[in-house]
Amino acid sequence: MPGNMAHAERERALALARESERILLSGHLRADGDCLGAQAVLFHAFRALGKECEILLPDPPDGRYGFLREKTPWAVKDPQAPLPPHDLLMVCDCSRLSRLGEMGALVEASEIPRIALDHHPLEEGKSPWTALFHDLNSPASGLLALEFSRALGVEPGPEACEAAFTALMTDTGWLKYSNAGPVAWEAAASLVAGGVDTVKVYHEVYQRAEPGRPRGIAAAMSNLEYHEDGKLALAWVDEASLDGEHASLEDTDEVLDLMRAVDGVEAVAFLMPRSGLWKASLRSLSVVDVNEVAETLGGGGHARASGVMFPEGTTLEEARGSLLKGLQDALRALP
Repeated sequence: MPGNMAHAERERALALARESERILLSGHLRADGDCLGAQAVLFHAFRALGKECEILLPDPPDGRYGFLREKTPWAVKDPQAPLPPHDLLMVCDCSRLSRLGEMGALVEASEIPRIALDHHPLEEGKSPWTALFHDLNSPASGLLALEFSRALGVEPGPEACEAAFTALMTDTGWLKYSNAGPVAWEAAASLVAGGVDTVKVYHEVYQRAEPGRPRGIAAAMSNLEYHEDGKLALAWVDEASLDGEHASLEDTDEVLDLMRAVDGVEAVAFLMPRSGLWKASLRSLSVVDVNEVAETLGGGGHARASGVMFPEGTTLEEARGSLLKGLQDALRALP
């Protein structure tokens, strides 16, 4: 989006927020640390401005981030219930209505103004949003939420700082991914200086794994395969494998990090069941744009980290074959 247009979009989003009195916050399915962190930052900013505000998630979030709920309440939408009364909807870490699950149709049918605050690539075609607060170069949506709050005249308190730090750390892999440039490091330093307990956040996110996770990782690694002379790694796990080993795998980051850490590997993909569907997580090291691959399969995300939820009825072999072909084509197209 050209600079002047992006500026106008941002000003429109801020104007809508200033004019509104009852704001509903939401985000993508299975909200992660960045999604929840951004919502928490905005929640406390709007409350500080005296506005009514609530967070409604389309489905239960990633369980690792439950500690944020101690200071920021949220609810999960009842599939049979309408959206609660509001005069503005803000969706965080997401600019595609399809990523809201069943909530997406309700939002699309509503005439109430809606804003997307996001750092993912925008969907081509006509925008479904009244306004956008978007920056593809931002390391995390949580930082965009801080920027939005400050533009409204609200400096973050301890709750917002912890939430923004969680968003930043989880979306940059604790500052080890390629999106962790100077902006990310400077933001992290500023939030730590503001009093964030970094040890607590790290413990809550990375050191409270379910007992079956090591077995889940082992089950996934038993299906690891390499392609394209070792440049592509693909792994999968099914319900039978997990159940047979009394294993679990709520989070896939450790599996993906292990696969991507192998010398010579450029792109990785991992398939696992999620809510009766096959979910794929894609990562790349430096040159493959896995977002382009994911988009051809109905998913999306970032250039180096994306995901796909395959349609109901897709078999493991179909999902695996589609992933493998998409990544092989991407690797073979490189100069």
